[in-house]
Amino acid sequence: MANNGGYSRGNRMTREEAEASLAEWQAKHPGKHVRKAYAALGDDTTLSRFVKIKGSGHAGARKSRSGQLWLLNMRHRVLELGRSIFYAKQVKPPSEMKRLLVSGHSNVKIGRDVRKGKLFRGYWIYTLTLEERATCPRTCHHWETCYGNNMPWATRVEHGPALMRALEVELRDLLAKRGRVGILVRLHALGDFWSPEYVSFWDAMLKLHPRLAVYGYTARREGDPIGDAVARVKAIHGRRFAIRWSDGEAPDDATRSIRDEADCPPGAFVCPEQTGQTAACATCGLCWNSTKPVAFLEH
Repeated sequence: MANNGGYSRGNRMTREEAEASLAEWQAKHPGKHVRKAYAALGDDTTLSRFVKIKGSGHAGARKSRSGQLWLLNMRHRVLELGRSIFYAKQVKPPSEMKRLLVSGHSNVKIGRDVRKGKLFRGYWIYTLTLEERATCPRTCHHWETCYGNNMPWATRVEHGPALMRALEVELRDLLAKRGRVGILVRLHALGDFWSPEYVSFWDAMLKLHPRLAVYGYTARREGDPIGDAVARVKAIHGRRFAIRWSDGEAPDDATRSIRDEADCPPGAFVCPEQTGQTAACATCGLCWNSTKPVAFLEH
């Protein structure tokens, strides 16, 4: 029996087959906070290929002792270089990537398509992953503690002009594939806006493609060229460019970092996906429907 989980043939599995397949998968992936999704077990396999395991908490960085020591040994080098801990193996040029934009169906925290909120209902969600630190300002609140430190298997796309050229083609093809349905791009699963020209690229894409929208977070700040470019594009496109200021002081359209739900500041809301109030970004939509500050539990 092919072990292909809760999608493709997995959607036609009997409960007994699904339970056997799940047991096999869990034996190969001990300690995971997610598991494969199986329609026969009542999982919504149209939302995500994976489901969260109850009681595992939000995606916290539970590291082994050996993993902690390795991170400490690498810390000084990568902070000095401004690179990902995994830059040697996990940063690829666009030409070596099968796809730059990855479906949210493969990410249990994101989800396949927008299912809640007034904006972008039905849009398919895709994520773009760049190299953390190499594209980020050194003033980022999470420069040392970036959750990318705990993502050794995530493939980061090398940034630069080649990325923008490749993205232009891929966006065109994805929009044609989706037909009348639009796409919502999550910028950036890792990384940040690295230049004013890159921000202008997204401005041009939004003007060219009416069924395109993006959301995400930036550690850039108004007052520097990149932050000013982000502010200009936000003013032009509104919620189609729903980029929030990470750990910003702005009264709206910003994020806050908290250690516990009780630390949530007045006027903000704690991310519903992290607290288990909703399954994924796709079933929430607050980050692009609302400008109210969102508080994220630190990873």
